[in-house]
Amino acid sequence: MAGVIRVAFVGGTEIIRSVRREALTFDKSFSVVYDSDGFNLDQQEFLNITFDVAIIDQRLSGSSGFDFISSIQAVAKVTGTKLGNFLLSSAFQDESIRLQAIDSGAVEAVAVSEGLEKFVELVRLASDPFADFAAREIISSVQPTLIDSDRYRLAERTLEILDDKEQSILRAFCDLKSDAEIAQIVKVPKLKVRNTIEKTQDLLMLNTRSQLILQMRRFGAIYPSSLS
Repeated sequence: MAGVIRVAFVGGTEIIRSVRREALTFDKSFSVVYDSDGFNLDQQEFLNITFDVAIIDQRLSGSSGFDFISSIQAVAKVTGTKLGNFLLSSAFQDESIRLQAIDSGAVEAVAVSEGLEKFVELVRLASDPFADFAAREIISSVQPTLIDSDRYRLAERTLEILDDKEQSILRAFCDLKSDAEIAQIVKVPKLKVRNTIEKTQDLLMLNTRSQLILQMRRFGAIYPSSLS
């Protein structure tokens, strides 16, 4: 994204946060706009922060980072608050944590053990409001499982609501095409692509494009042949 990337830190030890703050502020393309240990953090306080990327520690005091991200996004949707993207900070590098992070509404999980260079790279990638890179990377390991019949019926009704162009956009999205590629394939503006994906997220009660990718895989809309 253009301009300075605004970063918020919530949770984790002061040592880790200070090292990461220093790594980001050394690069003039980042600005740390909020830094908290997360103790007794009020939801409204957090919703008042304007950030591009928020790094949420997995082990917050009194709750998990997964729950915090999910609850904040739910409140933001109800109140109409525009949020930036989330990264979940984990002590460990583990695929299951990455999946849980994406399911909760984060773009990706970043492990402390991956080092500062990787951390800065992921913060930069996550600053794209349309970021879904991690879900695309991990999608081949997700098995199609009909989460429950109600959600499957909701997905079916969603597809019925979409018009022909929108269904074509969603199919291309499920083939993991980029927005530019989808626009070219369906012959629509890129804005139409993004609006259709956002509309589908809303219909399925999802917050991010990454969640939509995972959900479509679980519903069987993304097949192994699409992942090569």
